[in-house]
Amino acid sequence: MVYAFNRGEDSPPRLGLSVGKRVGGAVERNRVKRVLREEFSRMQARLSPGVDYVIIARPGVAEYIEEQGSQALAQRLEELTERATRGAAA
Repeated sequence: MVYAFNRGEDSPPRLGLSVGKRVGGAVERNRVKRVLREEFSRMQARLSPGVDYVIIARPGVAEYIEEQGSQALAQRLEELTERATRGAAA
């Protein structure tokens, strides 16, 4: 789940993460956060400036990364940020 909040500034987009215990143990949660940060930094240049993105990882995301790989997660993350950005602009 991705939320976007428009700050009304012209600064680079920022990331907030929420990865709860339902996602898995500490090792899995830290891995999920690391992968999400990496993918966000790769796509940060294409995102709208002045927007804060908050990603809430749901149970099953660790397994999704394991099965599909981080590239599939990156594609899904791009879709979700695009949708959230349109919602923040409205």
